Amino acid sequence: MRTYFIFKIKKEIVLLMKETPYNLFKTIMDLYYLDSSSQGVSFYLYKNIFDIFDKNYLNTKINNLFASYKYYSRDGDVHYVYNKYRPENTTLKVFKSHMLLKSDYIKPTLLVNYLKSDNLFVCDFKNKDYFWLNEIAS
Repeated sequence: MRTYFIFKIKKEIVLLMKETPYNLFKTIMDLYYLDSSSQGVSFYLYKNIFDIFDKNYLNTKINNLFASYKYYSRDGDVHYVYNKYRPENTTLKVFKSHMLLKSDYIKPTLLVNYLKSDNLFVCDFKNKDYFWLNEIAS
C-alpha cells in the first residue's frame, strides 16, 4: 500500500522548482518531519509554498467525474475506488491543506485520470518518491 500526499504548490514556487523537483521534495519532507516545537516556522513555510484546496469544489468535481464509474463511491470528503478485477483498492481524502491518497495499485484511477493540474506535487515520504502530477497523468 502506497501513501501519497498531494499538495497544491503556489505558481511562483512552481516556476522556481519545476525543473528541480528534488529540491521541492526535500523542502516538503523537512517540513513534514519538523518537530512540533517549530510550529511557527512550519506554518510560515507552509503559507509561502502551498495553496489551499477548495474542498467543496474538489469533492464535487471528483464526484461528478467518477459518478458513472462502477467501482467508485464517496463518503463526505473521502473517495473510494474498489475494483476487484483490476485489482485496485484506493482511498482519496480531501483536506484544505492537502489530499491523502492510499492505494495498492501502481497508477491509481483517482490519481491518473483526474488530477492533471500543473501545480500539483505528489510525495510519498516513506518510499522517498515524488513527482509533478501532470507528468504521470500524461
